[in-house]
Amino acid sequence: MPLSPLFALRLTFALNALGIAVWFPRIPDVKAALDVDLLTLSFCFFMLPLGTMLGFFVAPAIVERFGTRQVCRWAGPLFILMFVPPALAVSALQLGAALLLAGLTIASIEVAMNGKAAEMERTNPRRIMASCHGFWSIGSMLGALLGGGAAAIGLSFLGQQLILAPLFALAAFMIAATLPADLPGAAKAGPSRLSLPKGALLAVCLMPMGALMIEGAMMEWSALFLRGDLGTGPLAAGATFAAFSLAMALGRMGGDRITERLGAAQVLIGSCLLAGVGSLSFALAPGVEVAFAAAIVMGAGAANIYPLAMSRASQVPGRSAEDNIAAVVFAAFSIFLLGPPLIGSLGHFLGLPMALLVLTPAALYPLLMISTSLGTRPPRTQTEGPKP
Repeated sequence: MPLSPLFALRLTFALNALGIAVWFPRIPDVKAALDVDLLTLSFCFFMLPLGTMLGFFVAPAIVERFGTRQVCRWAGPLFILMFVPPALAVSALQLGAALLLAGLTIASIEVAMNGKAAEMERTNPRRIMASCHGFWSIGSMLGALLGGGAAAIGLSFLGQQLILAPLFALAAFMIAATLPADLPGAAKAGPSRLSLPKGALLAVCLMPMGALMIEGAMMEWSALFLRGDLGTGPLAAGATFAAFSLAMALGRMGGDRITERLGAAQVLIGSCLLAGVGSLSFALAPGVEVAFAAAIVMGAGAANIYPLAMSRASQVPGRSAEDNIAAVVFAAFSIFLLGPPLIGSLGHFLGLPMALLVLTPAALYPLLMISTSLGTRPPRTQTEGPKP
C-alpha cells in the first residue's frame, strides 16, 4: 500500500530522530568504556555542533542544487549511518572525530526535511509542521527505548548500532523516495549561502532557544543524571527520556489544532510556563518518580515552541521562505547541540543537578519576546485556501 505524501514526510522525521536517539541512552556506557570525566566528554560533544555549523554553510547550496526530496533520500540514511563510528571509538579523540563527521551530515537533512514540510504546509489548508515534529518525537521516544533496552540486556553499543543503523538507513531511503516531487522552481528558490538573520527573523531564531536546550540536555545528560545522581538502572533512565519524548509527541500532534484555536501567543505562553516548571522540578528531583513526572511536564511544555518558530519563519518578509527556514534551522541546531556540552561543562564543576537548573530561565526566556517573534497576530495565514 503506497504511503501518502504527508505520512511519508512524517516518517522521514521519525527515522531521523530514531537514528540519533538510540545513541543517547548509551552515553553512560561510552563514558565508562573510554574512562573519561564529564569535562572531557563535554569537549567530545562539542564536536557534534562544530560539524553541524560547518555543514550549514554548504547545506543550502546542496538543497538548492538537488532539491529537498533527493537530499532527504540520500542525506537521511547517511546521517543515520554516521552514528556507527562513535560506537567504534576507543579514545576521546576518536569519539570527537566521529561526532564531528556525524555533525557534518545533520545540516543537509535538517534543511531538506524542514524545507519540504514548509513547502507542503503552504499548499495545505491546515498546519502540518507541529505534527511532523511530533513524529520526530515519536522516533526519539522509540530510539530511547531501544537504546535503553539494548543496554539493559547487555548488548554492546557497537552490536546495537551494527544491527539497527543499517535497518533504519534502508527504511529512510525507501520512505524518502515516496515524498512528493518538489514544486516547480522550489529548488531554485532555495538559498545558495547562509546569511545572518536580522530583525524579526532573528527573534524567531532565538525563540526556541530554551526548548531546544531542554531537548538536547534531556537527550545527552538525562541518562547520566538518572543513573549517576539518582541511582536508576539503564531501562528506567531510557523510559524517563521516552516519557519526555512521548509528551512532546502528543503535544505536537495536537499542536497545530490548538494553535489554530488559541493563537500562537497563547500557546507559547503556556508552553514556556510548563517547560520552566518541568525543568526546575527535574533538576531538583529527589528520586526517579519525581524526575519521571517532571520529564512529562517538561516535554509537554517544550513540544510546540520549535514548530511555531518554523511556521513563523516561512512567513517573515524580506527573504525567501527557504532562506528563512535555513536560518532558523541553523540557529536551532546550533543551540540544540551546543547547549548540552555547555551544561556538561558546568556539571563538571557544579554537578549535573545544579547545571540542569540553567534550563529553567532558558525555558522562560521567550516570554520576553513574544510580540517581536510572533508579531501582532497568529503566524498562520490562509493564503493556501479555506479551512475544511
